[in-house]
Amino acid sequence: MNAVVSKNDITSAVAAETYVSPSDFSDPLDFIRQRSSLEIHRMDDLDTILVSKLACGFDRDSIDGLTLLLRKISEGHLPGLKYLVFDFAHCDDSTAVAAEGFDELASATARLILDAPVISIAWARTYLNGADLDFALSCSMMVADRHARFCFEADLASAIGVYGALAQKLGFVKAERLMENGEILTAEQMQELCLVKHIVENGEGLLGAESYVRQCGRRYNASYSMFRAQRISAPPVRRVETAPAASRRV
Repeated sequence: MNAVVSKNDITSAVAAETYVSPSDFSDPLDFIRQRSSLEIHRMDDLDTILVSKLACGFDRDSIDGLTLLLRKISEGHLPGLKYLVFDFAHCDDSTAVAAEGFDELASATARLILDAPVISIAWARTYLNGADLDFALSCSMMVADRHARFCFEADLASAIGVYGALAQKLGFVKAERLMENGEILTAEQMQELCLVKHIVENGEGLLGAESYVRQCGRRYNASYSMFRAQRISAPPVRRVETAPAASRRV
């Protein structure tokens, strides 16, 4: 028997099928744009997201925003992403401190290459120390402006992340010397230590970083496999506080 469908029923059905909530059009990265401490730049043609951190250190706002971003990437909410660039865009040369939750954020950054096919890149623009340098070392690789400077001076008991990352890359003796003597290293010296992968020429800004990511994109598969293998063979440092870290926390 043929079913009889009224005009009103058809109109209701079409309306139900075609209605789209405004939230369906929202940018999945809007939560970053709401953070006063962070700016985001999409490079869709390079399958890349660049997040600029505008102040020295990590406050609660930046930690929450970056933690949520990493979670979205790891859970597959940003499919097709290949590179995540952390831009240390601040011009402050004071000691970089961090709020509670930083250790979990740094650990999640170090695990990202295991959780998603995404290569994390730290981009040092001026002066990195403390929590900023700790976070940069947790990324898959680091690039730096030619005039960038780096200082590893820290209390070995409270800077477990920096010490562990350096020890994995350079050995314990070299790590101890870098952290105890307080020497400020240039981008060229960091490159000689194989801690900086590439130097961006002064004045190139975002275009310099974009150019390097474009160059990396040609060998993404090989780079991803290499960085993933490195992380598997050298797992993220287990961050267990054995002493008060007041010198780093706020």
